[in-house]
Amino acid sequence: MPMHQRLPAKAHYYTLDSSMKSLLGRAFQVFGPAASGGPGPLDSFVDSLVQKLENCRVGLSDEALARGAPGVEAWATALYEEEIPRLRDTIRLEESLLTREAREELFRKVDDLVRKVVIPGWVRLAASFTPRERNGFYGLAEPLHGVERALWAVLGMGLGFLVVWAPFIPIWSKEWVLPFTVGGLVFPELRRWLTLRRYEGDLNQLVTRTDREIARVDLAYLTDTTSVAEREARDDEEARAKARLGAAGSAAEREG
Repeated sequence: MPMHQRLPAKAHYYTLDSSMKSLLGRAFQVFGPAASGGPGPLDSFVDSLVQKLENCRVGLSDEALARGAPGVEAWATALYEEEIPRLRDTIRLEESLLTREAREELFRKVDDLVRKVVIPGWVRLAASFTPRERNGFYGLAEPLHGVERALWAVLGMGLGFLVVWAPFIPIWSKEWVLPFTVGGLVFPELRRWLTLRRYEGDLNQLVTRTDREIARVDLAYLTDTTSVAEREARDDEEARAKARLGAAGSAAEREG
């Protein structure tokens, strides 16, 4: 189910669409984040990938959720691998100033970042959020949702009587009990809205931080005058030097 609406030449933010918003959520829509800035690096690839995961999350099976993070990560990785050809094409089109070897190296770095940061980060959020979402963000099972809402209303009523009774709170009118009761009755809606807002914020943060890292790596490739072959030769030499030091240390330990 879509979590954000795309706007041309604007940054993408994950916000509830009308089918997911509660009445309370729509009332507080004015407090949503404003889109600003331009599209992310590589044609906002990370944003579109996270959007695809969110769009397809309704198909995430309960069996995969029951397996925990490994099951959800395998499901998300399979979706990402469908996007790898698009990532390669995007790098080829947007990084035409780089050599073929540099573009391939950039692809490996972005691919590594997606596999080690984006997917695990999304899994960490979605694996705990999805079961709560499917249960309506209630603490009790679905047949007992009405009971839980009634219990919150009773708790609010009790809190209202306590506030009226307490001598250190200057409220004596018993009509104050009614707002507390209503507050308890709508508390599940408030909890639902706050949880969704927190999830949206975490998704935005994940996309923003990853885009910044991709932009940093991209800038390094565009400004680095060292060729790919020179960097690979330097890395190979450093690896061989470490291997020689390790072998010398092992030999010294055997002689000792």
